[in-house]
Amino acid sequence: MGKAAARQDTGAGDARPATGTALKRAKIAAFLVTGDVELWPQVGAHLPAKLSFRQIDSVGELLSDVPSDTPAVVLWDARGCAEKSAELSRILAHSARFAMLVLDDDDSAWASAIGHGQIVAFVAVPVDQSRLIGALGGAYEEVNARVALLGLQSGAPGRTGGGRRLPRMVIAAAAVGVAIATAIFLARHRAGDENSVTSQPAARSLPSTAEGALQAVHPETADSAPVAPSSPNEENVDALIGQAQRAMRDRHFIDPAEGSALALYRSALALDPSSGEAHQGLQRLAEVLLARVQSALDERQFDAALQALENARSIDPSDKRLPAFDERIAKMRAELGPAEILAAINAQNFDRAAQLIDQAARTRSVGEPKLNQLREELRRHRADSDDTRLVALIDARMQQDQLADPPNDSAVYYLSQARKAGITSAALQAQFRELSRRLMLAARTDIAQQHLEDADRFATDLRNIGVPLSQVAGLQHDIGVARAQHPTVAVPEQPHYVDLVRTRLAQGSVIEPQSDSALHYLNQLKATDPQNVSIAPLSNAVQAQILAQAREALEASLPGKTEALLQIAASLGPSSEADALRDRLRGPAASTKPKEVAEASLTRSRALQIDYPSSALSKQTEGEVEVGYIVTSKGAVSDLEVLSATPPGVFEKAATNAVSRLRYKPVIDAGRPVAVSTKMLVKFRLAK
Repeated sequence: MGKAAARQDTGAGDARPATGTALKRAKIAAFLVTGDVELWPQVGAHLPAKLSFRQIDSVGELLSDVPSDTPAVVLWDARGCAEKSAELSRILAHSARFAMLVLDDDDSAWASAIGHGQIVAFVAVPVDQSRLIGALGGAYEEVNARVALLGLQSGAPGRTGGGRRLPRMVIAAAAVGVAIATAIFLARHRAGDENSVTSQPAARSLPSTAEGALQAVHPETADSAPVAPSSPNEENVDALIGQAQRAMRDRHFIDPAEGSALALYRSALALDPSSGEAHQGLQRLAEVLLARVQSALDERQFDAALQALENARSIDPSDKRLPAFDERIAKMRAELGPAEILAAINAQNFDRAAQLIDQAARTRSVGEPKLNQLREELRRHRADSDDTRLVALIDARMQQDQLADPPNDSAVYYLSQARKAGITSAALQAQFRELSRRLMLAARTDIAQQHLEDADRFATDLRNIGVPLSQVAGLQHDIGVARAQHPTVAVPEQPHYVDLVRTRLAQGSVIEPQSDSALHYLNQLKATDPQNVSIAPLSNAVQAQILAQAREALEASLPGKTEALLQIAASLGPSSEADALRDRLRGPAASTKPKEVAEASLTRSRALQIDYPSSALSKQTEGEVEVGYIVTSKGAVSDLEVLSATPPGVFEKAATNAVSRLRYKPVIDAGRPVAVSTKMLVKFRLAK
């Protein structure tokens, strides 16, 4: 909005923090494995409270005293060890739940192990305080990630989230898998693999499943069962899930945006919404993110905590742990400023971001100029997200070969929705070109196979998505030639109008838009083929949906809209239901105007988003508009009326457009939702 601000008066009450109990987490065990009594003070001086430390004299004592199912940070003093790779293999073979830190005076043997994810970090001796603190923080997060991925609770070693002990054979196999990989990588390094050296503790590997580790130990079991052939769509879903699992192991949880585990699991669900693996993967990811929230809040890393929290919320908004985090964050809000709102926007929790913006405006915890920036950021991200989702759905349905069917879940349908959403032709050019090519190919295939009715439908779809008439005319000519050559093929009478009526009914476009609705195409069918046998059932279906809309309008106390819909329904023939609705409309109860209430007494479920008119912005003009309207029994806005405007003719459209997009929680009266009348003063002010 540039320097402009758009505000509206509200009488909403004070914001209240969410309720819930404080989150608690058991300490993670940490073992310092060293025989050097002088090393303990160097490490012990920097121990964080969230780790419970104990010194162990040798690797052998560690393996004998610590159960294999115990999640722990292990600091191993490798100085003086003659067989470092063998000792590291022993430790990792013992448990897949150890996050390893190596203390040594020579880093040349450890860069490869870090790069391949076998240890979290190397810390040089004598110990550098900042280096050790950072390494311990990374190891703590690594243990929690392993706990989440392997299905254990950090406070209850060896037990799954459902209370069942993980089989020791599976635990051992997972550990052996890690150990084998470690030995191979370190052996390669010792043989002179200089190209694998890295100076940063990047991705840490972890077996994606315990079964996968078993296959690593006993590879002959991997191919013992016959594998059924999979469809291309299943292969695409499996590939995405495989990429998501690798992203989880490499700790790319929510970044980068296109290659993160979150994005990949969601892409898999776009192709197959019923994929159990994708849903389970998202649940594991939510566990990892909530563990991040806890540790980030403990360290007062607010941005990281909020980003992880909002992404976890986007996965499962009903998670019972969220209110406790929200309560804790509410107490920190003065320190957070706009960070919480930005985190919600970036996680695409747009309704929550709008609520937080409204709350900040009411409590004046964020300045008006910054609020305007956040509103604009929310509007832009919401539009980008909707556009991205529609384009992704077009691509997904083309991959699934759902070009035109089902009518409300096909590539043709989502292309239409994308255009209605305002996505430019240039942005949709690739999808339009590919969909046109596939529809044309499908039509040609149907002509060759003498499926001429199907070819007709594809020709109609091509016209509807905007393919030049010259190209469609050539296709229709070939369909006509095929019919002439095969006169036994039945010639359908105006089949495209029948299909268009059915499609628009499925889309809910019953009477609007006037030139592209079910009613419009039904009238076209009657004019061109009055004897068509489909007219009667289609008329009944269209009339039924119109009467359903009339019933909703009557219950929402909208007599004008009800009367208009009943007149349209009457044009399709007599109906006892229409007569009953007309009697109700003329009765004394129907003439009662909805009760008028203050807008501040209503609860919005969608925030007010106002676009400052560019003409007014360029002239530095301010003003205000009072709008009256009805909130229906379903919480929608209808019957908008401009009550006053200053100056006239400048802000009316922007105000009514903004108010029309509002949604409210329905008002309940005597146990049932009712319509109410209200009004709002929308103010347009320039930022000072």
